[in-house]
Amino acid sequence: MNKSLLPLQSNCGRPKNVIGKEALVKLLRWHFGHSDFRGKQLEAIEAVLSGRDCFCLMPTGGGKSMCYQVPALTKPGIVLVVSPLIALMENQVSTLKEKRIPAEFLSSTQTVQVKNKIYEDLESGKPAVRLLYVTPELIATSGFMSKLTKIHARGLLNLIAIDEAHCISSWGHDFRPSYWKLSSLRSHFPNVPVLALTATAAPKVQKDVIESLNLQNPLVLKSSFNRPNVYYEVRYKDLLDDPYADVCNLLKSCGNVCAIIYCLERTMCDDLAIQLTSSGISCAAYHAGLNNKMRSSVLDDWISSKTQVVVATVAFG
Repeated sequence: MNKSLLPLQSNCGRPKNVIGKEALVKLLRWHFGHSDFRGKQLEAIEAVLSGRDCFCLMPTGGGKSMCYQVPALTKPGIVLVVSPLIALMENQVSTLKEKRIPAEFLSSTQTVQVKNKIYEDLESGKPAVRLLYVTPELIATSGFMSKLTKIHARGLLNLIAIDEAHCISSWGHDFRPSYWKLSSLRSHFPNVPVLALTATAAPKVQKDVIESLNLQNPLVLKSSFNRPNVYYEVRYKDLLDDPYADVCNLLKSCGNVCAIIYCLERTMCDDLAIQLTSSGISCAAYHAGLNNKMRSSVLDDWISSKTQVVVATVAFG
């Protein structure tokens, strides 16, 4: 059944009255099919809807995206999502569109025609898009900031969500200089709440993220990283007669499951992918040595279950 956006009444601009939990759960059920919020999701959503900045530390798979996707459905206007991962943006936008939620992304992979169509919608009186995903590199351009300033002046910029927020910290393991430019968002849009999200941040990095993004009196939420549904087992490779055969047998014993195998080196990824493929397992390697087109193809095939196993370096994470 095709679902339209569930109508909710709310004030434009910075909200004075927070939408209650019952209405938010109703949105969650209608659009995403979940019966209730998990962990710190509701607290993060209520914080940004009240106009408060929020720093949210959640484990991978903890449902960080709900913290900005649900707010986008509460009233007309745009939630800006900043992400360094183009493949992830493409996947999230595709999934949202399948749910009939108006979402778009802007990146270097798109044609001029596609970008212009998105910009035309953003400049219209009532933009259809609710979630706009962009890269930090785009935020750094004067042209896009000019467009964003016009959207804000019309009272249509409701929230700025910064995913992988640890990338702004020079103390972090994944520091990206392009994230430094995001510190200017607070001065440009002082009345727009900022939501910083990450799955990996030591205390020093958390403090650095909050200070670097100029978050004002943020609500700091930290979820437990204990995953009771995850099973851990350690096998000593040097004690195995044939490590390749051991991995192959383990995968076959699990049936037709989706799997990721991480390796330290690209050559190891390629070698293991070849070994598994020769053993009849649908498999592909993923690492920085592949071009963008090949990496996107591997990711798409894995997400759509055309490929069962990806053997990757941490670039896949």
